Amino acid sequence: MNEKTYQHPFIIRLTHWLNVIALGIMVTSGLRIYNASPIWSFKIPVVLTFGGWLAGARQWHFFAMWLFVFNGVVWLLYNIFTRHGRRTTLFSPHDVDGVLPMIRYYLRIEKRSPALTKYNALQKLAYTTIPLAAIGAVLSGIVLYWPVQFGFITKLFGNYDIARVWHFIFMSVLVIFFFGHIVMVIAAGWSNFLSMITGWKKIAENRRP
Repeated sequence: MNEKTYQHPFIIRLTHWLNVIALGIMVTSGLRIYNASPIWSFKIPVVLTFGGWLAGARQWHFFAMWLFVFNGVVWLLYNIFTRHGRRTTLFSPHDVDGVLPMIRYYLRIEKRSPALTKYNALQKLAYTTIPLAAIGAVLSGIVLYWPVQFGFITKLFGNYDIARVWHFIFMSVLVIFFFGHIVMVIAAGWSNFLSMITGWKKIAENRRP
């Protein structure tokens, strides 16, 4: 079956790939910054870091943070104020009943896939809650850059050292989400990946999980 459906508007595709770039730079440069003053007793292999030296890593990290913030704001506003976002991306009370069936299906407890739309209830829940981790990462990052200027935010996290731990946790959540997202893309098929580049997806594959 060669029929296709328009799956992803341009703004969604653009913000998606910009997020991949921003997150990649933030994580790898952040690991280089971490190595300069480790929170725990281990260091990250240099091959997994980016920025060359501490000052370079900080500048790359700061650049990626602004890209991540502005891109995230565009993505969020688009999904809030457009019919496409409200109906297909953001989690709503109508999706609550669909979460458990999808979990059971992904765990292979249920063999038959629940009725699917563009994003299933579990995906919509993830897309709606992951911005909270992103906001947490940005706020804790602000504390690390300007702990005195934004002292009220520093107090929200307890202190500077605790904010460092929270920053690491928030970024870890984003990385885990990223790899989970990759697994779901692979499970959904090649056409699902291409749709995030071209916008179009084969109808036959669109019915897969």
